[in-house]
Amino acid sequence: MSKKIFISAIEYSANIHALKLIQSLKDSNLDFEIFGIFDEKIINKKSQFSPNDFRIMGFSGIIKLIPKYFKIKNQLTNLATKCDVAIFIDSSSFNIPIIKNMQNKTNTKIIYYILPQVWAWKRYRAKLLSKLCDELWGIIPFEKDYYPQDSNISYVGHPLLDEIPYSNTNKQNTNKIALMPGSRKGEIKNLFSIFKEVSQKIPNKKFILIAPKSFQNRDLNKIYGEIDNIEISFDPYTALKECEFAFVCSGTATLETTLLGIPTILAYKTRVLDFLIARSLVKLKFVGLANIFLSYKYHKSINNTNIQAPIHPEFLQFFDAQCLLDAYYNFDYDKFFKEKESLISYLEHGSAKICTNKLQNFYKNK
Repeated sequence: MSKKIFISAIEYSANIHALKLIQSLKDSNLDFEIFGIFDEKIINKKSQFSPNDFRIMGFSGIIKLIPKYFKIKNQLTNLATKCDVAIFIDSSSFNIPIIKNMQNKTNTKIIYYILPQVWAWKRYRAKLLSKLCDELWGIIPFEKDYYPQDSNISYVGHPLLDEIPYSNTNKQNTNKIALMPGSRKGEIKNLFSIFKEVSQKIPNKKFILIAPKSFQNRDLNKIYGEIDNIEISFDPYTALKECEFAFVCSGTATLETTLLGIPTILAYKTRVLDFLIARSLVKLKFVGLANIFLSYKYHKSINNTNIQAPIHPEFLQFFDAQCLLDAYYNFDYDKFFKEKESLISYLEHGSAKICTNKLQNFYKNK
């Protein structure tokens, strides 16, 4: 009989991580079916609900989705309780209410994969998830330090190490530079005009705008504005292979480019209200995951205001094109490639195989 696995993956990156896990499960010859909420185009399976309706940007965007969310929360709960295993990936504000709703209603094994960033804010969630979930699959080596000692938390490796197809060890000198202004309209609106100005002021270089695959059949001029003399790509790994540098919107993409060995400058702008709210709630020295991970590795701290960015510069909210240009012309390549190797060593390995082994053991012992 096929095993029934529920997956909740809202964000694009969560769906990519889910895809790698599903591929690993197939390779293990486990007979299973997938249910839940995930991106059909990425997973290549029919989903009962579309995550596209729940992707938001900023704190104020959450308010608009509350009525829609409550309409499907019970439906997702009922679906999850009919499965052997329920795997919740990232997106804690979306997933935790469903997990709470499952309590005392099922024997379903509840697993949280890609844990909420309790080391950044809302630390109470560490204790909450420890009580609500049967297993916690961490993807950062230091996460366990923020959870109760009796938590069933384990470091399974970082999924990006399963996904990146190469990792440069030195500058490639291709004369091409990547522009990655994010995947949400708000991010693009705030960043692309600055990135475009940067591209116009760096001579003798070609620029590649790396757009989400979901934009392939859309009018890019309506999304980005006028795109002059900039190549377009919907395949990030192939495009980045041709690039010697990248300007990237804050998020998982900055960790990806760093692990790929593409010298990176992180930039982020949002609505001023959202930025001020985030600044008041999140007490971090850096927002780039590569900088955060290495800060903890070296200093056992993620909010020490006295330390410099370990691997790449960051620019948040109050900056212009000249700031990015100055950082580009003063970029420390030797430091970047040295620290990139240190980062890979710290993360050790990917996560898909270890997660697969855990699921196989569960079914063997069930």
